[in-house]
Amino acid sequence: MAVPAPTGAVVRQRRAIDLEELVAWAIRTQKADRDRVSLHAVELAAAVAIRRGRRPTGGFDGSGGWGVDSCVRVAEIGLAGTRVDSGGQIRGVAPRLHPDAEAVMAAIDRAFGNLKGWRRLVLDQARQGGRPCWNLGRQRFVPVKNTAPRGGGRRHVVVSEWESLPPLSTVARRMIARGVGILDSRGRRKFQQAEPGFTYRTMDDGSRQVVVRWSAVELSPSNAEIREAREDYAAWHAGMMRVLGAVVDLPLRDYRVTGFAAPATPWVSRKDS
Repeated sequence: MAVPAPTGAVVRQRRAIDLEELVAWAIRTQKADRDRVSLHAVELAAAVAIRRGRRPTGGFDGSGGWGVDSCVRVAEIGLAGTRVDSGGQIRGVAPRLHPDAEAVMAAIDRAFGNLKGWRRLVLDQARQGGRPCWNLGRQRFVPVKNTAPRGGGRRHVVVSEWESLPPLSTVARRMIARGVGILDSRGRRKFQQAEPGFTYRTMDDGSRQVVVRWSAVELSPSNAEIREAREDYAAWHAGMMRVLGAVVDLPLRDYRVTGFAAPATPWVSRKDS
């Protein structure tokens, strides 16, 4: 039998929220990941004992209940978020951490355990308030940057090679065949053996070669960069799914998790649409 709410009681309406927004709120706004980071391991144990309403073990007991041990003192100050003796907030400890943010952070810790890489990726993205960038833009050819210490003053890589040219006699026959004269009014050949700005050489068989230069190009973003960006996104999405499993049933005070709407493979969905 359901117990009716007391007359005049305030019914708290929980806000429906997506997991991505909830985690960003807990980490970026509430900075729940910074809570307790300034405490030593022994001090943290004291803080945990205080939160659980139990006395710490070991040398923490004293005639005055908690005693005056510095570890306990720091832990108590950490819980309050500020010093009672008018001091400032402890660096790295959130002064007024929302209980939902604290619960979300605890769920994240449970979800990953020793998987520090996934945990770091999820927290980094939450601090930025976004997702890993999987779309690096359309691939295009760009000049290869010159990274050599002494690149001749060039910003981009220049490639050169010898390219064969027909002998001058062949050029003359082709001109004559087209009815084009090979001599000018002074009896000089209209074509030069070498043009200014080009480097030529004559081979033993009479053929010629000229140096051809061009700027080397490459695809940007490269296939490796695209693959790495997609792998980072996939790892983040998999990590968030682990967080969802740890958060979805939490009895949060002000929020109700509706799910995780971010697509698992947006690059595939985009092609299919």
